[in-house]
Amino acid sequence: MRVVVLALTIVLAPAVALAGTGIVAACYKDCENATHSNPQYKACLARAADKADAALNQAYKTLQDKIRAAAKDMGQPADTHLEDLKSSQKYWITFRDANCTLEDNLAFGGTAIGGNYSSCLCALSYERIDDFARIGAQVLGEP
Repeated sequence: MRVVVLALTIVLAPAVALAGTGIVAACYKDCENATHSNPQYKACLARAADKADAALNQAYKTLQDKIRAAAKDMGQPADTHLEDLKSSQKYWITFRDANCTLEDNLAFGGTAIGGNYSSCLCALSYERIDDFARIGAQVLGEP
């Protein structure tokens, strides 16, 4: 039953950011509750990270579109702002990868190695999606 619930959650959940406990569920608890072995758990976490990454890519494209629209409304080119977003994202990816390596290494060679990395990628991706939504709404004034 748990596997069915997880599968439905993965298939039916919209590609939108998750707040607080939603991130914990999507990136940790759902897999913990739906699997019965460490390899299954790690595979589930890897799928959750992939799903979060796909949602992040979509949010990035959406923010690019919002920047283009805001620049057009202001009668300005969007190129500089899009380059700023690209640069910011590159720095964020460097931070994310270093942070997730730290979290994975905190398994101290135990069986959580790999799973910690995937969980971290998942959680930080959803947090970044929240950042993009905040920028779109609060900075650009877009819905």
